[in-house]
Amino acid sequence: MSGQIIFIGTYGIPEGRFEEFKTANREMTEFVRANEPRVISFNTYVNEDGTEGTTIQVHPDSESLEYHLQVAASRIQKGVQMVESRRIELYGKPSDHLLEQLRRASEMSGRWPVVVKTHLQGFSGATEERSGR
Repeated sequence: MSGQIIFIGTYGIPEGRFEEFKTANREMTEFVRANEPRVISFNTYVNEDGTEGTTIQVHPDSESLEYHLQVAASRIQKGVQMVESRRIELYGKPSDHLLEQLRRASEMSGRWPVVVKTHLQGFSGATEERSGR
């Protein structure tokens, strides 16, 4: 097991395609919710003028993100064709297989950077003492 992986994908949304993007993103979110029970969090954010989006996914481990890339492949490909991928950031310790998958996809679809940042220190979640209970 590789530990928790956070995926952050940033992309440009071409002029005039925001509504199409919004629909495709809603469909992807519903698909992930229905078919990927291990995903901890799956959220998309857009800037004020709808020209840039960022998707943040939190997975319990590399295997979960690898599974996402496999089961949602056709939807991901549709999205990659709709937007201008700018970069992928991975936080945590991804497996070699996951890195290979993402770097191969980058080479085939436009060469965006894949950046990995390993965990240094910190924690997730609230403790009873911090939450005031």
